[in-house]
Amino acid sequence: MKDLAGRAHWNTESLPDGMEPGLQATAVFGFTVAKAVDAEDRVNSSNTYGFIAEVMAVEVDPDTAQITIVRYVTVHDAGTIINPMIVEGQIYGGALHGLGGALYEELRYDDDGQFLTGSFMDYLVPTASEAPTIEIAHLSSPSPLTTLGSKGLGESSSMTVPAVIANAVSDALTPLGVRITELPMTPDRLWRSIREAREKKGS
Repeated sequence: MKDLAGRAHWNTESLPDGMEPGLQATAVFGFTVAKAVDAEDRVNSSNTYGFIAEVMAVEVDPDTAQITIVRYVTVHDAGTIINPMIVEGQIYGGALHGLGGALYEELRYDDDGQFLTGSFMDYLVPTASEAPTIEIAHLSSPSPLTTLGSKGLGESSSMTVPAVIANAVSDALTPLGVRITELPMTPDRLWRSIREAREKKGS
């Protein structure tokens, strides 16, 4: 194989007359649990799935609408973990993506269609100073469908954190009657919700 590759790349003159120097290989992968899209637009497009459970406790300052994450615990089942350092990075990255989507990131336009959040002065994103301490734990139920028993994990917290923090903030603001029904909970939007709830209670 080494000799053939060398001839095809460096010494094509040594090939027999009429033989093209190109090398080509075709391979196809499939898995038995894959299903085509059904009439209700459902599909199983993955060989295996990871699982995640998260719990978060927050404090909300009713005067400033500042949210403080008091505790955040995330538990993942990614089957067999091959590289713990990469896994931890994926969890932290996913959590920050989720926090950004839940608390800050929004494309805003005015009534005339003028884009209002076109720079990082206006389009807020979480930075290292907003990153909470994350308590990470793992369960491992290896997948029988993969060679090493591993499952997916890539940035999975990005999907769960918005719901987790919205529920935690709703719980913290229950005495005021505030219920989060819209994301992102930008500081100004949350402050207005608290103010309106207080005015309603006062009337």
